[in-house]
Amino acid sequence: MSCSGEVSIKAKGFIYSCSDLHDEHHQRPLTQHDPPVKFTKSIKLLTLLLLVQSFEGIVPLRAGESASKPQKAQGDAPPDSLSKKPDDLDSTVVYTAKDSLIYNINKRTADLFGKAKVNYRGSRIEGPRITIEQAKSTARAMASRDSLGHPAELPVYTDKDGSFSAETMTYNYKTRIGTASDMSSKSDRDIYSGGSDQAIYSGKNVRYMPSGEIYIEDGVYTTCDLEEPHYWFAGKHMKIIPDDRLISRPFVMYIHPEIFHMRLPALPVLYLPYMSAPISNKRASGFLFPRIGSSGDLGTTLSNLGYFWAINDYADLRLEGDISFKGSWRLGERFRYQNGDLYSGSISGEYEKIILNSQGDPDYARYNNRDLRIEHHQQFDPTARLDANLQYLGGDRYYSNTSIDPENLVTDQATSYASFSKSWDENNRVLMVGYQRVDNLSTDELTQTATASLYQNRIYLFRPRLASPEVDWRSRFFLQPTLSGSGQFDDADGVKTDFYTGNAGLELGYLQDFSPGYRALFTQGINVQALRKTVTEQNDLNATSIQLPFKIQTTLFKYLNLTPAVTFSQYRVNSTVSKEYVGGEEVTNTINEPATYATTVFSLDAQTRLYGVMNTGFLDKLTGLTAIRHTFIPTVSFIYNPDYRGSGYDIYDSYLNPDTGETVRYNRFGESLYADVPEKRTFVGISLQNLFHGKFRSNEVSNENGDGDSSGAGAGAGYKTVQLLSLTASSGYNFAADSFPVAPLVLTASSNALSPALMFSAGATYDFYTYDPATGDRVDKLAMDDGKGLLRFVNGFLNMSVSMSGHLHTPVASDENQGSEASLVRKKALPVEQAIYKERFNTDELTKFSSSLPWSLRMSIYLISDKSNPLEASSTALLNSAAQLALSKNWQVGLNTGYDMTNNEFVYPALMIFRDLHDFQFSAQWVPSGEHKGYLFQIAMKPANLKYLKLKAGGGNIVQPLD
Repeated sequence: MSCSGEVSIKAKGFIYSCSDLHDEHHQRPLTQHDPPVKFTKSIKLLTLLLLVQSFEGIVPLRAGESASKPQKAQGDAPPDSLSKKPDDLDSTVVYTAKDSLIYNINKRTADLFGKAKVNYRGSRIEGPRITIEQAKSTARAMASRDSLGHPAELPVYTDKDGSFSAETMTYNYKTRIGTASDMSSKSDRDIYSGGSDQAIYSGKNVRYMPSGEIYIEDGVYTTCDLEEPHYWFAGKHMKIIPDDRLISRPFVMYIHPEIFHMRLPALPVLYLPYMSAPISNKRASGFLFPRIGSSGDLGTTLSNLGYFWAINDYADLRLEGDISFKGSWRLGERFRYQNGDLYSGSISGEYEKIILNSQGDPDYARYNNRDLRIEHHQQFDPTARLDANLQYLGGDRYYSNTSIDPENLVTDQATSYASFSKSWDENNRVLMVGYQRVDNLSTDELTQTATASLYQNRIYLFRPRLASPEVDWRSRFFLQPTLSGSGQFDDADGVKTDFYTGNAGLELGYLQDFSPGYRALFTQGINVQALRKTVTEQNDLNATSIQLPFKIQTTLFKYLNLTPAVTFSQYRVNSTVSKEYVGGEEVTNTINEPATYATTVFSLDAQTRLYGVMNTGFLDKLTGLTAIRHTFIPTVSFIYNPDYRGSGYDIYDSYLNPDTGETVRYNRFGESLYADVPEKRTFVGISLQNLFHGKFRSNEVSNENGDGDSSGAGAGAGYKTVQLLSLTASSGYNFAADSFPVAPLVLTASSNALSPALMFSAGATYDFYTYDPATGDRVDKLAMDDGKGLLRFVNGFLNMSVSMSGHLHTPVASDENQGSEASLVRKKALPVEQAIYKERFNTDELTKFSSSLPWSLRMSIYLISDKSNPLEASSTALLNSAAQLALSKNWQVGLNTGYDMTNNEFVYPALMIFRDLHDFQFSAQWVPSGEHKGYLFQIAMKPANLKYLKLKAGGGNIVQPLD
């Protein structure tokens, strides 16, 4: 059969349009000399017959009409579901061709030539030639060939997820199974736009299943949409489960990097005999990607072998292990769970067997390590919370650089903690329970501490509620109880020491306002303390004490604060000591009988505040600083107690040294739990505190008062007040002392006004007395009398950090919104007490690249000097720095290092290079010297659905962070 002219023909399973129609039973093809065949009546009859049949929802389509929106024949009744045949299609199939169509009535096939199209349920096949087999409900598309027999125009399959081309492809509309040969796909969506898990894949033979799974022979998978991709995965047998995972046997990863606009040869960087890798943004189960490294002691190591199991939306399990070619191995697990904001935590552990060097080597050694970590956080309700982070170490206690937390390696200890808090009555009553465990990795010393405390706010006995107004003088009375307990357990060198403390207190108070500017708070307390200490192979020590502190806090003349106090204390211990001189030496005897002693201490504190304000003038326009306020807070303290070393108090005793004829006095309670008996004091101390505050212009309303407290009485709208500097000096004089009456001068200073750009704290202690040049001991002689000046430096420290950042080019909006990856140097400054090594170890985060070429610099310095014994002076000077510089849009370099100025050596110097390569980021880290000398290379994927993939390889002892 053939046709000419613009007609549309419909048969069972077909809707087609054509320019010419031919019958394959003709002996020769029609030519331009053949007379036109008129099919008008036949077409009308065929159309009429088709209209009265229910043929799989098929409708006619004229040439040139859109195949995506077929027209339904007029008068067609809705199909009856009961009369539908088992092999009927569930949607309309539309075929069109621009050139010609050959239809075989007997075989029920049709060949479409020239821009042929087949549309079915949102999918479309286009190609130079498509063969339709109505009996099999299949469409087969083939590529056209040039004069040399090479493919010229490839058929293309397109659906909502993308498209692919192949030399041949077949699709069955009933089974929805498709096959293709020499296929190459193309995603229509940007994989970096977020939420898309699309990819590009190709293969020799491809089979599409109704479930969406794709089976590929000699397959290639990538997410790079460049003509020459930067990376791809290859496998002989490959299976793709959309929005889930890629399964390949074998699994080979290639990279094709570009350096200075030149492509390097393709490099295979990973080979696995089998791999099941997630390709979804969602958490998914799958095998972990192994990593290859080397160490001088362990040799070549294959690490990160294991499996990740996404149990459900609330829990997952990670099983992993390492193996060294020298025999070392490690097994580890991590179980995590989380239920919204209610609770979260993890349980992880590992067992490690370490073999150093080869058997027969003099340095050959074997170690077994165990490590268990438990972390749990739970918010029971707004008033109760539990936090725990526990770590238990066991075995031979030898740790390699990759076996435990890098911070533990530097601090040389493992710390655990747990805490529980519960509050009642709008936080007026708070219960806190805590636990801490410190495990010293080098000495095997273990210290555990458990604490519990109950805090109760003031209870006004004659007020119905705390906020109720005063009714009469009785409503000014209040009670405030306290209760606490602790236990410390030490284990060092086989000696166990347990120390228990219990405290209970009750305070009765009365507040009286006499007149404006005159008020007083009277408090009388009673505090009871019980102590117990047990030491291996030693007698237990027990002690109790009762303290009765009476205090009056008064305000006179509105500006003068006076606090007189008297404290009576009674101590009871279970044993005392007696000493005697026998055989030329002092002998100490323990008397296991209870004994008591009492002390009384009087004190008086006086404090006031003086203020001064200075306008800053021209600094207002330059810095926004409008004024500086100086607050001067002088405090004078007086403390008096008698000399309890005298014979009238039965605290000290004496014996006669027959060799010298001297009477030696000693403390009978010197080895008890209350051994510190105060000497005679008539002490006057003075403290001078200086606070400098700055008032700055601001677009926000300040909530700070002059002291930095959030009281709402701040600088007002449009201003903010910050503390620029705090400087304190203190000393004193003991008029009752026989020696060293002048107390050392202590200086402290701190500022965080420019945080995080600049933070510092400093302190120093100076002594007015000199020392013995032979022994270094302090002697009762003023330094200026010894010709060494007024003050002698004893100890001091300086802790300061500086942070700066900027851009070499002007930032643009697109750069500011480019991803959320962390930069090489954190913008949020750490407290100056923390070392920068925490930043250096954290190398798993991607670096942010920008055309504005950002840079940053952070430096911290820590100085400490101790000359308590001038003959054995010690000092520590550490300089830490972290720098980042973008050389171009795709290149960044970084330098993180510490420098020990005392020993003139670098501490973990690390040079880092980062390169953005479109689909992945390459980074290298080199530590040229020190204990952790080594190198590390990493390839980190950037697509959202492959961010878990990080390939690492290195050597030496460089510290690698745990994932």
